[in-house]
Amino acid sequence: MESSWGLTDTGAAVAAGVLAGLIMIVPIYMGLAVMPRHMKMDLLKLMGTMMTPLSGITYPIGLMLHLGMSIVFALIHVVLYDVFDITSAFAAWGILFGLGHALIAGMGFGMMPVMHRGIKDGIVEAPGLMTLNYPPATTLGFVMVHVLFGVLVGALYEAFS
Repeated sequence: MESSWGLTDTGAAVAAGVLAGLIMIVPIYMGLAVMPRHMKMDLLKLMGTMMTPLSGITYPIGLMLHLGMSIVFALIHVVLYDVFDITSAFAAWGILFGLGHALIAGMGFGMMPVMHRGIKDGIVEAPGLMTLNYPPATTLGFVMVHVLFGVLVGALYEAFS
């Protein structure tokens, strides 16, 4: 809601983004473990190899990038609550915002080969637009974890603010 300065509660948004980002990693890696032929996105490796060759630091870097982006997207969600004068049902709105987030991230994945070090070096496969270079279950999972993120950001922001 609002801070004492009349602004969005940034601390609550950051906390919601970090926690939602961490939780969203769980189904991603559960999918990789349970259905390795159908769930192909190793998110932290994909993110980490953007900055460094595959090494022991790849996954921590991937996690830092993912959490940084989780904070940015949570702040965007919260700003949208303010812009559209949404004062309740943040988790329900998170479904819509999560779908929008998936669309934006999916377009970003389509552009990754242009700037991604690991893709250029052949360390990781380019996910393609909306992860369409992977099996269909990966694309469905990709959309679902972004919807989960939106719902979690809404619920957690409401709980924390």
